[in-house]
Amino acid sequence: MMLRQYLTGIVFLLMAVPSSSQHIASLADMKGAELNILVTRAAQNFNHSNYAYLRLKQIPEQLTDEQVQLLRRTGYPIFAFEWAIRLVANSHYEQAWLLIEKYWQQSTSSARIRVLDLLEKQGEYALMTRIFDQLEVLEPYASIYGLEVGNSISTLNKASVDALGVSVFGWHTSSASCKHSIMLFAETLSGVKQLKRLRTQYNQSTLSELLPYCLSDPLYVGDLTQCSGGESNFIQCNIDLLLQESSVQQARHLVIMTNKQGLANVYNGVMRLHNKSQYELFVHEMMHFAHFEDEYPVPQAKADWLCKTSGYKAPNLYVGTSAPKGWYKSETCKFGQLESYKPQHIASKMQYHEIHLSNHYLGLWLKSLNKTLSVPSDYQVYLNELNTKH
Repeated sequence: MMLRQYLTGIVFLLMAVPSSSQHIASLADMKGAELNILVTRAAQNFNHSNYAYLRLKQIPEQLTDEQVQLLRRTGYPIFAFEWAIRLVANSHYEQAWLLIEKYWQQSTSSARIRVLDLLEKQGEYALMTRIFDQLEVLEPYASIYGLEVGNSISTLNKASVDALGVSVFGWHTSSASCKHSIMLFAETLSGVKQLKRLRTQYNQSTLSELLPYCLSDPLYVGDLTQCSGGESNFIQCNIDLLLQESSVQQARHLVIMTNKQGLANVYNGVMRLHNKSQYELFVHEMMHFAHFEDEYPVPQAKADWLCKTSGYKAPNLYVGTSAPKGWYKSETCKFGQLESYKPQHIASKMQYHEIHLSNHYLGLWLKSLNKTLSVPSDYQVYLNELNTKH
């Protein structure tokens, strides 16, 4: 009696064809025992018209590894491709490529999207490149790839990039909404995303209420800025091509984020950051806009001129033979001719950027801004020098 009920259940499961909406729901709710029955039936006979196979091909991601391997060995290409997806998920890219290349044309569009989505999330752009070069260019993944590796703006698919919500230099204007604007630029998609996070953190902090700066929406610039660096070198970027836009010339400062390795810095009022630079480092670098100096030893070349004569050199730096009242020895001029001093005994954010900004240094920052904002910024001075030369 029980055997008869079991066989009846199998027949009912395999032969009943519900309406489309009911069909989708039934597939999603399918239990392990039901899947086992379908897998066994599909594996008994390689047949693309097999009803069990037709149902299983719609839900390959619900099967166990053992079930996928069984159906793959039976000869079904879709499950060979499913195994490739699982290899990608486990970072076995070379093995996955062999199956992807062989079964791409026989796979479903949803499976292709799944594998590209996985590769994009894992940052495995080498395998994405193979797919686009040898098999098929699929949007928006081709554009995501192009943005992530910093391809030239001219090579991008505008419709796809716009759909991704990425603002691109030259396609969109991105002026900030205050007098003292800071324009944000990124060479890669990761940089755009990180700058958006930094902008959000700044806007949600008390600093945004106290400081006069407003940050623009980040713009993708690709290879326009040609940033370079090195593990122990300062990041350097070329802003010449950015200066073609009037909004860039009207800004008080620029921030450029790159995926090139190197040390964050501010030079000529332009901040250079790495994609992984976090908010506390960003604040440290912003303090350089107001002429704060680092309180760790500056390089010999800088110490040679910065530490040669006595006097107040920055809001947090006095150079001389003895400390002013309430000031303490610092490391800034370790390689210089004279000693350096700082206005706070304990370590500050200008020595270790991870340290929280103290009220003392915040006060010095605001005091410095009262003076520096009444004159052109270092970046604006640099622009004026460029214009004078031309």
